[in-house]
Formats: sequence, structure tokens, C-alpha cells
Amino acid sequence: MKKNMIIGLAFAMGILSVGAVSASASDSCCSDGKCTNKQIVQQFTQESVALSSALKAKDIELRGLYSYEGIDLRKVDELEAELKELKNKIKVVAEKYGIPSCCLS
Repeated sequence: MKKNMIIGLAFAMGILSVGAVSASASDSCCSDGKCTNKQIVQQFTQESVALSSALKAKDIELRGLYSYEGIDLRKVDELEAELKELKNKIKVVAEKYGIPSCCLS
């Protein structure tokens, strides 16, 4: 019993140390400062605010559909396509300002 606990503890410590090392070694894609340039971010935000609002509204509508017992699959498909289209439009605006996709949240 004691041997199993020691092996389990050693295994857990190994997993934790590997996770900590990989997390510290990873480089943020936003370390080049494009996410922190306030002027660029402000321009991007101003241009994409309407798209973001529409995206949030469609997401809320989709979540509402999933809350019903009888789901209208046609409507769900339409909303998911609209969500994908809005996300692509936001990515186009981000690319226009040189903002990496990791900065979009």
C-alpha cells in the first residue's frame, strides 16, 4: 500500500513538473507587442465592434436554441454558419491591423 502511494506521488510530481516546464518554456504569440499597442487595438475595436456585437447576439440566440427540448436543427445550422462568417470577418479586420489571432478573445 505504501509502495503504491509513493509511486502515485512520484507520478503526480512528474506530471506537474513537466507541465510547469512546458508552460514556462512556451512563448506567447503576443510577446511582440501587437496586442499591447493601444492605438492599433483601439482602431481594431472601433472597426469590429458591430461585428462583435452581432457575434454575441447570435451566440446567445444559439445557446437559447440548445436549451429547448426540441431543437430546430435547420435554425442551429443557420446560426452556426452565421457565427462562422462573423468570426471570419473579425479575423479579416484583425489581419488588416496585423493583430495575431491569439490576441482575439
